[in-house]
Amino acid sequence: MPRPSPRDMNESNELEDLKAENDALKARIRELERRLAKAHAARSPLTTAAKDDDYAVAFHQTALAIMNRLDLNDALEAIVEHDARLAGTKHGFLHLRRPDADVMEMKVTVGGFAPNRGCEIAPGEGLSGRVWQSGEPMMVENYRAWEGRIERLDMTDFGAIIAVPLKTCTTVIGVLGIAYDEPDNVDFDSIVALLTRFADLAAIAIDNAHLYTNAQKELAERRRIESELQAHTQHLRDLYTVAHQQSQELHLLGKVRAALAREIDLPAIFRTVVESIASTFGYTQVCLYLRENDELILQHQVGYPFIWERIPVGEGSISRVILSERPTLIADVSADPDFLGAIDGVVSQVCVPLRDNGSVIGALNIESCNGVVLTEDDLRLMTELADHINVAIERARLYERLRRHVQQLDALYRIMGDITGNLHLDDMLRTIVERMIALIRATRGALALYDAQRNDLLVHLSVNMDYDYAGVRLALGEGAMGKAALNRQPVVVYDYRSWNERSVQCEDEPTANVLAVPLLAGGELIGAMSAGDNNLKRTFTDDDIRLLSMFAQQATIAIKNARLFAEVQHLAIIDPLMGIYNRRYFLVAARREFERARRHRRPLAVIIADLDDFKQINDVYGHPIGDRVLQTVSHVFQRELRSGDLLARYGGEEIIALLPETDQEGAVRVIDRLRLMLAQAVVATNQGAVNVTASFGIAVFTDPYDTPDVETLIEHADQALLRAKGAGKNCVEIWNERNCVVRDRSA
Repeated sequence: MPRPSPRDMNESNELEDLKAENDALKARIRELERRLAKAHAARSPLTTAAKDDDYAVAFHQTALAIMNRLDLNDALEAIVEHDARLAGTKHGFLHLRRPDADVMEMKVTVGGFAPNRGCEIAPGEGLSGRVWQSGEPMMVENYRAWEGRIERLDMTDFGAIIAVPLKTCTTVIGVLGIAYDEPDNVDFDSIVALLTRFADLAAIAIDNAHLYTNAQKELAERRRIESELQAHTQHLRDLYTVAHQQSQELHLLGKVRAALAREIDLPAIFRTVVESIASTFGYTQVCLYLRENDELILQHQVGYPFIWERIPVGEGSISRVILSERPTLIADVSADPDFLGAIDGVVSQVCVPLRDNGSVIGALNIESCNGVVLTEDDLRLMTELADHINVAIERARLYERLRRHVQQLDALYRIMGDITGNLHLDDMLRTIVERMIALIRATRGALALYDAQRNDLLVHLSVNMDYDYAGVRLALGEGAMGKAALNRQPVVVYDYRSWNERSVQCEDEPTANVLAVPLLAGGELIGAMSAGDNNLKRTFTDDDIRLLSMFAQQATIAIKNARLFAEVQHLAIIDPLMGIYNRRYFLVAARREFERARRHRRPLAVIIADLDDFKQINDVYGHPIGDRVLQTVSHVFQRELRSGDLLARYGGEEIIALLPETDQEGAVRVIDRLRLMLAQAVVATNQGAVNVTASFGIAVFTDPYDTPDVETLIEHADQALLRAKGAGKNCVEIWNERNCVVRDRSA
């Protein structure tokens, strides 16, 4: 047999208490009936048996009303009606004391007292106030003439009024009264006895109602507490259910996080995410897309026999999530016109955006089949999981950026080794452009150097372009390189042919995206270079700009080093006063030319010239004038000799020339032309004009080509010069094995 619940036991106890109180009330009523019967037996003989029966019936009915009507107002209405009827009148009232104030309220009225229902009186006020105050019954035989009546109440038309107190123990809680229309002879004692019995019944009714009310309140309070306890218990159960569910989700999320933590490669992360979601959470269809330009590219999927590899941005519900950047639950995909169903039978879809540094880069998508409907819980779970995926993506991309940065630095290091290992400027510039194209994965490139004298850029090299732009000059601000040089900032151009600042000199080039950077050495402009890509979908990123700017810094250093090297080389081989080669370089270059002439059995002539009376010019006119004379002679020789001839300062005032492909007659013609030009070259001074003449020695390497080396050939020319100097001024000697041939002094 099942055990009763605590609630059933409480209700049973309350019913038993009410039953006991009701039994006590019945016993009290029976005692009142017994006392009433005894009082009737002792009444005046005027009381008839019929009236006694009527009285007993009324009293019994009132007692039943009290027992059957637990509502206080109903019981009091019955008491007043019955006591008025038994007293032979139609007017009755009952005052009750208010628990919250020291006043009595006329609670029940019948007959002429009806207009005064709800009126209040104070202790000692009117008849009821005096009964309240004295605690004894009172009668006013002629109320109309009574000086104690209450004028504000509508009671002045009554004749006799009788009132008795209602008591609980010894405390007056109310007043019960009746009134007659006329002040007839009224049996005060009989009426008081009647009213007193009904007053006792009223007191019992009030006590019973209070007991019932208190019991009901207590029962209601118990039920309220029990209801709150049940609600609290249910709340705890709900909390436990939620906590258990969250614990499971956290456990599953932890497994996915642990899987993600082991991966730093983006493709591996996407594969791990999709497969872990499918295996851990039990979703049957999972896929992940990344946005690349205007398309969504599938990265990985589970559960699809067929799926879209590429989706144009703007088509489908996944695109909508990426563009709106808001997670979405589609409980019924058949009601969504944007849904792209790769397979049949899909019921629901949950799609959440994926981010990298706050920017949406793709979406994670799950779908359900076989009647399974996804809910807000699935959306919440995927949203929480997306936060962890975002962290993994950011970590992987950071690692990828660091790895790429290291690779770029390594590439820069290798490239700079290639560049700095070559100090020949033209070769170095080509290496710079080729390495630049490879470094940022471009398809073409160009480099221009700044010409300070003309204040513009001179293109030195272009690679993989439809036209060779070498030699083209760009004004500062013209085209991408010109703008980069002018503003000294990188310039990115998308679709160069549609760019309104493009150079008109590049109109025929196919369209491309272009990145140009200046070549700067501190505040000095060295030039600019640019890289282009014919694929317009290729965009140059901040990483490309940063990388090319770093490369440009190193390239600038290399260019300056090459220029410095060229300048040092120039200073090492050029005589600073005369502007022609010095003796050391001449000997090195002369050996190469001699070997070439001997290998090909071609004639080669050496001419040595010595200025006549040069010491006297220095002594008379001073060394500055002597320097001007040397410079004038150098200009004459440079102007009259061929570009392939080798010219150098051999000594103080001696000049040596090596003439390839020149025999004896050719050498003599050259000297004759030089002597003629020297005769016309006059150096003006404050002391008059200075005329210049020179003596010449010639040695020729010719058939049978038996001169052992160039040093011997130079020695022969020097011996011929000595003979010419010995023979006089302004003459020419040609060396041969027997003797030197002396030419006439005349020019």
